[in-house]
Amino acid sequence: MKQSQTQGWKRRLLVISCVGLGLYLLTPAALNAAARHLVRIDELKPADAIIALGGDPLCWRERQAAELYHRGMGRQIVVSGIPFAWGGNTGEAKRRYLVCRGVPESDVVVLKEARNTRAEAAMLTELMQARGWHSAIVVTAPFHSRRALFTIERSAPQLKFYSAPLPAEPRVWEAERWWTRRSDVTPTLREFVSWANTIAGGWQ
Repeated sequence: MKQSQTQGWKRRLLVISCVGLGLYLLTPAALNAAARHLVRIDELKPADAIIALGGDPLCWRERQAAELYHRGMGRQIVVSGIPFAWGGNTGEAKRRYLVCRGVPESDVVVLKEARNTRAEAAMLTELMQARGWHSAIVVTAPFHSRRALFTIERSAPQLKFYSAPLPAEPRVWEAERWWTRRSDVTPTLREFVSWANTIAGGWQ
């Protein structure tokens, strides 16, 4: 009886060890795959406008939008801003940045109340319809790109959008082994939560 119980514990220990080893080996692959799925990169074609979504205080998105503009990929650039103290707006600062990078001021449009992706999508739909635009290239962070396009396309299914996220380099964000870098953990986890909220139709 005692020998039988010992063999039973050995079998359980073996199973637990195998499961633990499997999780140890598979979890990094699953986490990498989940992060890679956040990214959407499209084959680009010239569009009516280039959209640099908000949320980038370093203006990497606006810089890429300017590069695409100078390559002839869009006739105008749309930037997102939010109000701050004394009547200012971050969008105006982004406009000045683009002008410094050689984009004519008349070719920059500012969305001044773009507090989140859903608000940006609604304002973009209204703007594009008012101006007769049919297509746009969307520039945002790589981890934000798939959800951004999902939200925008759901708001304007009759229009065409292309995703051109920032390069997935360490200076911006990198999907591989994101959980090992403190700077990547927060945006990645926040994006997973935001996806759940987007699908559930939660907060604005």
